Amino acid sequence: MSRYSLTLLFLALGCAPKPVPPPPVAAVEAPPPDPLATRPQIGAPATFTPPSPEVGVLSNHAGLWVINRPALPLVSVVLHVPGGSALDPRGHEGAAWLSDRLMTQGAGKLDATQFAETIERLGIQLDVSTDLDGSWVSVSMKKDQVGAALGLVSDMVLHPHWGVGDFKREKELAVGDLTQSLEEPPTVAARTALSLWYGPLHPWGHPAEGTVKGMGQVTVKDVQKYHAQVWNAAGATFTVAGDITLAEAQAALESTLGKPWAAAKPAGVAASPAASWTDRPLYLVDSPGAAQTMFYVQFPGRAEGDAHLPALRTGTIALGGTFTSRLNALLREKRGYTYGVRARTVERHGDGSVVVSSRIRTDVTGPAMKDLLGELTSIQAGLTAEELTKASGAYKQDQVEAMESVSGVAATFADYQVAGFGPGQLNLDLLSMRSVTADAVKAEMSAYDMHHAVFLLVGDRAKIEPGLKEAGFSKIEVVVPG
Repeated sequence: MSRYSLTLLFLALGCAPKPVPPPPVAAVEAPPPDPLATRPQIGAPATFTPPSPEVGVLSNHAGLWVINRPALPLVSVVLHVPGGSALDPRGHEGAAWLSDRLMTQGAGKLDATQFAETIERLGIQLDVSTDLDGSWVSVSMKKDQVGAALGLVSDMVLHPHWGVGDFKREKELAVGDLTQSLEEPPTVAARTALSLWYGPLHPWGHPAEGTVKGMGQVTVKDVQKYHAQVWNAAGATFTVAGDITLAEAQAALESTLGKPWAAAKPAGVAASPAASWTDRPLYLVDSPGAAQTMFYVQFPGRAEGDAHLPALRTGTIALGGTFTSRLNALLREKRGYTYGVRARTVERHGDGSVVVSSRIRTDVTGPAMKDLLGELTSIQAGLTAEELTKASGAYKQDQVEAMESVSGVAATFADYQVAGFGPGQLNLDLLSMRSVTADAVKAEMSAYDMHHAVFLLVGDRAKIEPGLKEAGFSKIEVVVPG
C-alpha cells in the first residue's frame, strides 16, 4: 500500500500520525560588544608639575641651571653660546657649522682618532650642533664619567687643534653632504623657504649648515675666527640634568670650564625680523620625475615670549599638530593625498612664524593645495571646545614626553635658559596653554593670511603646474635651490 493510501486510511479511522517536531535550534551566542562602537569620553587631564631648576653661576660668569633627577646614575649637560650661522662671512656660508664640527676633530692632547676612541671607550654621547643664532654642545654620560666628559668638552672649547688635514677632510665631507641633500625634497624646501622668507642677504637667510657654494669658500681662518669670536664664558649657559646636585655640577664645571675662555666678550647677533611681504607668487623648485610634491608654507607668527604665542600655538596644533588635526583628517584620512601633514610654530628672539609642510601625490597637487587654502580659511572661524581641549593636552603631552630622559630634561630647560626666561617658565607656559580661550585663538587665526605667506613647492613642474593654475595659482615663479 502506498504512503498516500495509508494516510487516507489513518484519516478515515481518526488516528492520523502525530506530526514530527522540528529539530531544536542551536543557541547562538550574542557577539561581544564592539569597543570602537562608542566614542570614548575625553577624561580630565592628569596632573603634571614640571621640575624647577636650581640656578647658579660659575666664576667666569657662565650661567648654570641644574635639574636633579636621581632615579638613574645618568647626567646630561647642554652648553650653549650665542652666535651661529648668522655670523657667517658673506660668501662663506657654512663657516660657523664647520668650525663647530672641527671641535671634535682633535683637541687637547688627542688627535681626531684618539678623541673619537676616547668618546667610545668611556660610553659618552657627544654632539655639537649649530643653528641660526647659536652653537651647542650636548653630552650625556654615566655619573662616574662626568669629570672625564667635561674634560673633553673643556679641551674642545679651550684647545681645539684646527689641523689642516682634518679641516680639508671635514670640509670635503660637508660639501658632499650639502650636495647630496639637494636630492631630498624636505631639505630643499626648508632651506629654500628660509632664503625666501628672510631674504638671501639677511643673517638668517641661509641654512645653518651653509650652502654648497659658500662651504666651498670657507677657510681655516674663517673657522678659527668664529671659534674665537663666540666661545666666551660670559655669554655661555650650562644646563645640567640627572643624578647630580647643584653643588656637584658647580664643582665639576669649575674644575674643567671655570676659567676664562678665548673670546673677549659674548658675540652679538643683531638679526632683524623677517621683512613684511605681500602677495608673493607661488615658488616652485622643479624636480622632474618626482613621484610626490613637497609643499612648504610659511606664515607670520609670534616671537618667543610674546603674550599671544599660547593662543597661536593652540590654533596651530588644531590645524596640523596632531594625527587628528584638521589638515591631517582632510588630506590624509578623507582625501588620501598624503601620509601626513604637519603644522608648527617657530619662535626666535624678536621673530616668529608658522610652518605647514607635507609630501603629497604628484597627481593631486592642485586639488590638495585648493583643500589647504580652504582649511586655512575655515579655521579662522575658530575652534570647537573639543579642539581647544585636545590642543592644550597635546602640548602638555609633548612636555611630559620630553621629561622622560635626562637628556630631554636638559634640552628642554636649556631652550628656556638660552631664551632668557626664568626657571619657572615651563610651568607658566603650561598654565597659559590651559587658560587659552576660544576668542583668543580665533583672533590669532588671522595669522594664516595667504597674502603674507611664502608658498613653496618642490615637484615635477610639467605635471603639477597645470593643476596649480586650475586651483587658482596664476603667479608661479620657478626658483633654483642654493
